[in-house]
Amino acid sequence: MSNEIKSIHEFDFDLICEYYSSLERQGPGSPEVTIKALSFIDNLTDKSRIADIGCGTGGQTMYWHSILHRDILRESTCSGFY
Repeated sequence: MSNEIKSIHEFDFDLICEYYSSLERQGPGSPEVTIKALSFIDNLTDKSRIADIGCGTGGQTMYWHSILHRDILRESTCSGFY
């Protein structure tokens, strides 16, 4: 039997959740990186709907909400986050 992971479906996402749950930010990035990521989205309008899939604790989601002033659908694979 091999310990090699053959597909994403075999990966234990709980390892990521466990690691980030002990950190202050509980995920990678920063407000600056979040703004940069947002800048890559063309044609964002007041009617655009936003979903943050895999948001973890939602640090970037809350930041987007604070600057965009709109609801954002969020979903995390880590229970106990956000």
